[in-house]
Amino acid sequence: MNLKEILSKMERMNIDSILDLELFEAVCSEGNFAKAARKTGTSLPTISKRISRLERALKVTLFERTTRTIRLTEAGDRFRLRAERILTELRTAEKEATVEKELKGKIRITAPSPFATRILPGIFAEFRNQNPEIQLEVVFGNEKFNLIEDRFDLGIRIMKPIRGERCKALLPNRIIAVAAPSYLEKVGTPSRLSDLQKHSIFFVDEQANVRIPELKKTISELSGDRGMRSNNGSFLAEYVANGGSGILFRSYWDVEEQIESGNIKRIFPNLHWKAETSVCLLFPSGEKAPKRVLRFAEFLESRIFSGRL
Repeated sequence: MNLKEILSKMERMNIDSILDLELFEAVCSEGNFAKAARKTGTSLPTISKRISRLERALKVTLFERTTRTIRLTEAGDRFRLRAERILTELRTAEKEATVEKELKGKIRITAPSPFATRILPGIFAEFRNQNPEIQLEVVFGNEKFNLIEDRFDLGIRIMKPIRGERCKALLPNRIIAVAAPSYLEKVGTPSRLSDLQKHSIFFVDEQANVRIPELKKTISELSGDRGMRSNNGSFLAEYVANGGSGILFRSYWDVEEQIESGNIKRIFPNLHWKAETSVCLLFPSGEKAPKRVLRFAEFLESRIFSGRL
């Protein structure tokens, strides 16, 4: 039964407002006019008057009254069942209308450019196709915007996960070693980790201290020759893919497509090293986010977990 049908039914019953049903429900549950008045914030004379009006409208006696107690009549008990169904339908309709309203509007997101451009377009397109009344705005930037002051609903950041409901770790930042196939054909593919000291090593500074336990060294200690430096890991990945001479340590998500296309070759395919940072989803505050934001966050989490290393 939809809301229109319910209201039509109530009009036929000559009930002037839904409040009459709610007050009747309260009296039934409390078993006492005074307690029902306190529960609903209504005065005792008002609740008594409304119940009497309801009885006149229905042309039945709903309660048998004594000086101390009240009890539902047989007709009242039958009406109670009907009233419960009507109120349940109304509350469900109201809830659905509220949810539908909350699933409209804009979600403003900030994300680091390399991750956003590599991973997010397909996920965002799928979400928009499923939720056309939610608009997405993505602001690229490696700088850390203040989510509250800059009015972002969500931030995607590569960071150390923090405890609490504000932060969800979406993806471990696993580091792998890669190089250009042409470079490896010329100098040979390293077969042991100790061979890395013979090569130029590329990495972004925030991953310099990722440990290689097998060698008891960090990435920055593998070789004194970096050959090429940049604060942008995607640039280094493109540099290697274009034949740059050396070995790159980079996040798997940033080079996955180039490995699959053959532009880059993974070295030590059974090894990866975990950075202290992860790809995290950050909420502006600990308060509950709007339903459209929560729906997007759940969708993003499910797609990244299901499709990534």
